[in-house]
Amino acid sequence: MTRSIDGMPFLPHRRAVLGGAACLAGAALAAPSAVRALSEAAPLRRGVNLSHWFAQSFRGYGRDHLAGYIAPSDLERIARAGFDHVRLPVDPGILLSQGGTELNGPVFEAVRAALALIDRLGLTTVLDLHPVGAGKVPLQTSEGARAFLTGWTTLATALSPSQTPGLVLEILNEPEPLKGEAWWALQAEALAAIRRAGWRGRVVANGGGWSGIDDLVAHKAYDDRAIVYTVHCYAPLLFTHQATTWSWDVARRIDGLGWPIPKDEAERAAAGATRDDEARGHVRSQIAAGAFTSAAMAAQFDRLAAWQKAEGGPAIYVGEFGVYEPKAPVEARLAWLRSVREACESRGFGWAMWDYSPSFGLLPPSGARVMAPDTLRALGIGAS
Repeated sequence: MTRSIDGMPFLPHRRAVLGGAACLAGAALAAPSAVRALSEAAPLRRGVNLSHWFAQSFRGYGRDHLAGYIAPSDLERIARAGFDHVRLPVDPGILLSQGGTELNGPVFEAVRAALALIDRLGLTTVLDLHPVGAGKVPLQTSEGARAFLTGWTTLATALSPSQTPGLVLEILNEPEPLKGEAWWALQAEALAAIRRAGWRGRVVANGGGWSGIDDLVAHKAYDDRAIVYTVHCYAPLLFTHQATTWSWDVARRIDGLGWPIPKDEAERAAAGATRDDEARGHVRSQIAAGAFTSAAMAAQFDRLAAWQKAEGGPAIYVGEFGVYEPKAPVEARLAWLRSVREACESRGFGWAMWDYSPSFGLLPPSGARVMAPDTLRALGIGAS
């Protein structure tokens, strides 16, 4: 997860972006076998993000952390509850060395061990390349872009489908500051590199920026039927990220803000959520515009479904959605989670909640490794 103000993703037209088919040739040639791989793969329906393990760690990446931050009992609990997959963020800064072109042996072996364990428990893994901090800034340079493509060639070659059955590769989490055509061109090259490396399984692509819906629906799908298109859903951000310290500065000055809120309650809700004049103005205007309604959420997902239909039905995956738990009203948080989950499932989209931690409420604030029953109910799945 990387934070944004509007919270969701998109993908570009290959000819307009690439000025020809050269960069996409590898992906296009791979399509027939990729289609077979897709038809045989378990769908991504209900998942959870395993954050702070191979990315965003608060305590470094020593042997003990990599071997035990997520224990076998955690994965067993996830499978038993009724999730069918996990999304595994991996920071390329620890996975790849030599400027991002070679595998860091101990970290890669820890990743492979995690993938094997997850697979033995009957769960599918989405391996998400997830840089943190300024890790994506070098991609704006030609040298950084080349290293990124070489890194994916190396990783896709090492992750042989015969050794990692069912694995799904996600090219890059929320590519901001890369967006629009610049990202679409680089992503097309990454897809081609992955296919040339022999990978015929599913690959998750996004539209750049913060992975918003607006980005995705403005472009044409790639000529590769084993691509899954992802968006992230955190709208409205002032609700889902209230009181956070890493997001939009306005959001940190808000707490106790509910959802849904009808337009005519804008003044009352804003006054109750913050004493800060600037923050109150943003809250009031967004609510008055209807952004805090279930209708606004449905309209976003309807646009995504219309794009999917127009593009011939590619798989759609809401790879992140969630509400920062500490200051959000409990019932509002659960209502939002339920609404997103139902919006996905009614349209045939897969989803993965952010995340397996207390911060977003799947685990209790005490840190006990027992998933919160009310959150599981909002997600429509069994208890742990």
